[in-house]
Amino acid sequence: MLNLAFRRRSTGLLQSNNARLAGTVILVLAVVVLVGSLAQTAPLYPEPQGNINDYVGVLTQSDKDNLNALVNAVLEQTGVTFAVAIVSGHGDESIEMYGVNLYEKWGIGQKNEDRGLLVILSMEERDLRMEVGYGLEPVITDGRAGECLDIMIPYFRNEEYGKGLYAGLLNAADYIAEDAGIELSIQGQDEYVPILPGDQRFVGPGVATRLILLVSALVLLPVALLAYYGIRKGRCPKCRSRLAITDKVIHQATASRGGLAVRMYRCPVCGYNSEKRYRTRPIVRPPSDYTQGPGPFFGGFGGSSRGSRGSGRGSFSPRGFGGGRSGGGGASRKW
Repeated sequence: MLNLAFRRRSTGLLQSNNARLAGTVILVLAVVVLVGSLAQTAPLYPEPQGNINDYVGVLTQSDKDNLNALVNAVLEQTGVTFAVAIVSGHGDESIEMYGVNLYEKWGIGQKNEDRGLLVILSMEERDLRMEVGYGLEPVITDGRAGECLDIMIPYFRNEEYGKGLYAGLLNAADYIAEDAGIELSIQGQDEYVPILPGDQRFVGPGVATRLILLVSALVLLPVALLAYYGIRKGRCPKCRSRLAITDKVIHQATASRGGLAVRMYRCPVCGYNSEKRYRTRPIVRPPSDYTQGPGPFFGGFGGSSRGSRGSGRGSFSPRGFGGGRSGGGGASRKW
């Protein structure tokens, strides 16, 4: 009897120890999964190291020298700030949201002028984004931004990232110089030739390809229209269930300019997700506010907003970073 009781007690202790060990293992695994999940979902906004920021290591020193020569020429002759960020990924955010947030964090361009331009290469997703500051949108429209990205893509497919960036930014610089009424002079750069129509790597689609594209468009257009009107009516384009719609403000509107917000659509049934950015109107203040002198409505009278070109926010800061903002204008591409 004593031997049997001892065995039962030993078995109970062993089971208890095994249960504790299993519980510890499960807890450790849960912590690891949680930490990994947070690391994946949290987007990375690195600190700028200069105007040309290669956090992945795909640019040569010659690439950087050429790009910096272009950046300096554009800044000194037009007052427009160029910046580049080559990152490994943009997390769970869309490349558009990542571009707005990174531009805002860096403050590209001078405050209240917002004449800046940011190009982002996200290597894991092969996403490409040109984010344009508020003050530069009349010159670098969304269409022109897309044109600049289209020039870059053939180079990127050949892993010539420096040449692609230079060619696309040079195209943007030409528009900016034309608007300023000057001929851009770039000193100290190697000869980079941008891709032009007629270049052997810039080949238009053939007749068969055009026919396929036309048929695809005719087939997909009704589907796209149904999805569009379904979303407008608050219904999921996949399962027709009612969508959960939420709005998030990215930039608050002021009296002098509109804001930026995003409307998110989520289907609780099938998991469909979509988002759409939109502009909000400037805040309209009552006439009594005009008599109060400098304040929120008369922002910017507290001191000089320009400063010296290229001064940045410190001796080690990139050139032309002075609190500029983006309104979400620009273009995105895959390569």
